[in-house]
Amino acid sequence: MRIGYLKKEMRLFFVKQVIITVLLFFALEGMSQSVGVQGFKAFGVNPTIPNDSLFSKINKAKDFKAKYDATFDLIEFHREKGNLDSIIYYGNKLYTETTKNKLIDKENHLSKVSSIVAEGKLEKGLFDEALKWYFKGIEHSNNKPDDELFVKNRIGLGAVKYVRGKEEEGKAIIEECIENAPNEKLKHDAFYELGFIYYTQREYEKARENYNKARLHYVAEGFVKEALETDLWLGKVLKEEGKITEALDVCYYVFNESLSKGFFTLYAKTGNTLGILYLKEKDYENAKKILSTVYINSIQWANLEIERRAILGLQNAYASTGDYKNAHALMTQLNRVNNEILVSQNKQQVNELEVQYKTLEQKQEIERQKTMKAYILIAFLIVLIPVLALLYVYYQKLQTQSKLNKTLEEVNQQKITTLLKDQELKLVKASLEGQNNERKRIARELHDSIGGNLATIKLQLSNKSKLEEESIIKQVDETYNQVRELSHNLMPKKFKDSAFTTIITEYINNVKALSKEQITLQIHPTEEVDKINENLKVELYKIIQELLTNALKHAKATQIDIQLSLFNNTIQLLFEDDGVGFDQEKVKYGLGFQNLKDRLKTVKGNILINSFPSRGTVIDINVPLN
Repeated sequence: MRIGYLKKEMRLFFVKQVIITVLLFFALEGMSQSVGVQGFKAFGVNPTIPNDSLFSKINKAKDFKAKYDATFDLIEFHREKGNLDSIIYYGNKLYTETTKNKLIDKENHLSKVSSIVAEGKLEKGLFDEALKWYFKGIEHSNNKPDDELFVKNRIGLGAVKYVRGKEEEGKAIIEECIENAPNEKLKHDAFYELGFIYYTQREYEKARENYNKARLHYVAEGFVKEALETDLWLGKVLKEEGKITEALDVCYYVFNESLSKGFFTLYAKTGNTLGILYLKEKDYENAKKILSTVYINSIQWANLEIERRAILGLQNAYASTGDYKNAHALMTQLNRVNNEILVSQNKQQVNELEVQYKTLEQKQEIERQKTMKAYILIAFLIVLIPVLALLYVYYQKLQTQSKLNKTLEEVNQQKITTLLKDQELKLVKASLEGQNNERKRIARELHDSIGGNLATIKLQLSNKSKLEEESIIKQVDETYNQVRELSHNLMPKKFKDSAFTTIITEYINNVKALSKEQITLQIHPTEEVDKINENLKVELYKIIQELLTNALKHAKATQIDIQLSLFNNTIQLLFEDDGVGFDQEKVKYGLGFQNLKDRLKTVKGNILINSFPSRGTVIDINVPLN
């Protein structure tokens, strides 16, 4: 088993070492084998290789039950250290071998392994794969609501559904698990997940309350890693409340303890959070050092989710210090990581398992309802005659009330329809009237001034005997100036009176004043951006309006970042939010998306959209100036 695993690891070894060597040399000045900001370390190799006694125990197992227990001990070792690839590799292998062997209580053993693999997939950011394994775990537990493994897998299922966008369903599952948990550990695991839900909903007091409940239990029962993970989230709550100094103290405690205890994935996660805190403090150099170190470790340990978050933080740090070249280069790395995550998902199998799970739940609900109906029928039979009489009278009243309600609803609907049509007619009439007035004005200008001049020029050219070249040239110049003045009058007034960067900044400030979202705008270099032609200014302004409106309406984001830069004779607009994201296949032909494409077509620009459900959105627009 160990030999197979080592062969698998060697395939990527040399490529990883080259990448890590380059990153260590260029990204972290003055760092070698052990580097850091206030003791933060980048490891050139994986520091959590298990000793031979664990493998020896597996090889010496006399039967499959002993081999199962020994393998599970090995998985638990990797789970504690955060070696996600090892958890998934040995978990998959143990699941396959368990399905082929005759084992007492086989279904429970399969459910237990499924839960561990799902946890590894979830930690790695492979949400669809995690969902698939949690469904397997529930299926193997035979859907017994009071079963420990059923509840454990249900908690994970609720957490994954929430981050995949099914927020109400995910929250309901977690709350149900708190009520039905067969032991205190699972109950407080559910409190931990509920704390995360309230955190993402920005209800920080409720988040702190649930995290503290979980933490008290973990500390009392000696669950050290779980307690530290809870402390990290409490630090994030402090960060969102603006208590940066307190948040730094909590996070440094977590990351020092994680390093000393060998919880290396938690150590890297905490490094990401520290990097974000330094960004909040505008300490960009320390932020770069920490996030670069996390980036190196995440590549070494193949943790795509930590790598993705480190890249986002580094991109923000470089952009904030005006290094747009490196910020843009990191976009390529972000696309690579997002594509790796997407390729690792098995959506078709997940959807099939979800349908099977829903079908099983419906069957159980039907059986429960049949039992309830039998009890109700018996009760009805005991008091049949008086109940039937009362039901008949009540039915008559309901029929009358229903007809009355239906009539009122139809009347109200007709009134609403009439009002809406009247309003639409008024809007159309107002729009047409405005268009006609503008057309009349333009026609008047063309006829009275430009037309008159052209007629004069024609007469002078017709009289060949008295051609006055200076007079004709003067008339042509005057006509040109009148056409130019007319075209300028068609341009929005604010684009003629104010600098373009000032207009954009004022618009963003107005939006920020009326919204809860944190919105940042960075323009570089402002002098060069102000010099672009007026038509492009108008199109860029409308594009930013469209993107910001969509984000505020649909994204549920807490942070929106807009970067407008001019580099290599190309205008680049980078729009990013940390909202719920979207499925690009579903919105590809939407009206808003088509409007963006049409506007960019007029200025020969191109657009790249990078978005996945629950992962936010990055939109990269490039417009060449020549």
